[in-house]
Amino acid sequence: MPTIFLSHARKDGQVSATRLRAELERAGFQVWRDIEDMQGGQAWKDQLRAALRAVDVVVVLLTPAAVASKNVEWEWENALTLEKLVIPLLMMPCEVPDGLRHLHYHNLSTEQDYVMGIISLFRDLAPFLVDKDSTRPPPEKSQQGKETSDRNISVGGNAERSILITGDGNVAGSGNNVTYQLGKNNTKIDKAQNFRIGDDYRD
Repeated sequence: MPTIFLSHARKDGQVSATRLRAELERAGFQVWRDIEDMQGGQAWKDQLRAALRAVDVVVVLLTPAAVASKNVEWEWENALTLEKLVIPLLMMPCEVPDGLRHLHYHNLSTEQDYVMGIISLFRDLAPFLVDKDSTRPPPEKSQQGKETSDRNISVGGNAERSILITGDGNVAGSGNNVTYQLGKNNTKIDKAQNFRIGDDYRD
């Protein structure tokens, strides 16, 4: 299972980190965050070093307190030294640190931006799901002997505020009026009526 390290400042980033952790775990990722995963009685920097070496991606939640935090700076600097993929997320308006300005960041600073920012983040992370999925069964054979596709999506219940990850790097997330899917097979879902209204849809 791909592992994501969440780097954030507790002072103003804890709520955002908790929300993001839940969404990443629903999408199939394991998330390492100090508040849940740090063990008592052991040196905290040694634990952070071990976690940074073990994870696949480091996601930095940029907030005013995170930009000012020497601990957060230490985390992303070590991640870059270890040549980990570092993805900054702008959670609140603030200055991006000099050491991260060469990296593209996703803007999640408003609720309107959050949905598309999450979709962009999941798009970045989708290859790790594919690469790590060693238990995926081979494609089924149809009666004609051809491989059947597993890229279809079925949505039931209330699609509002849903985040979906499915097959071959496809990514979906909810917007104000519809649920968007990005990937090889795209589907538009009307959230108010909760039914599928078209294929090959791209926002």
